[in-house]
Amino acid sequence: MVNASKHPNITLLTYSDVIGFSGITGDYKVKIRKNPRYVDESKCTGCGLCTENCPIKVPNEFYNGIGERGAIYIPFPQAVPKYAVMDKSVCIDCKS
Repeated sequence: MVNASKHPNITLLTYSDVIGFSGITGDYKVKIRKNPRYVDESKCTGCGLCTENCPIKVPNEFYNGIGERGAIYIPFPQAVPKYAVMDKSVCIDCKS
């Protein structure tokens, strides 16, 4: 992922979903939905401090429910770019 993110001909569309795909070999059209992180990417350094201070704990789906993660979390250890994501369905907007 790191090498791909640094390649001049590759644009990573992280935290996004493919919602449509059409075309033929060499001529594809892909429709992508970028999911909201609810975190300012220009301010996030990936330090993980926000994840440590989050008071909410829910099962960690990356590890199939083993262990917990906060309402604000980094999706997986090798995430590129290493930006936090806020799960608004469980977040209490504590701002701590």
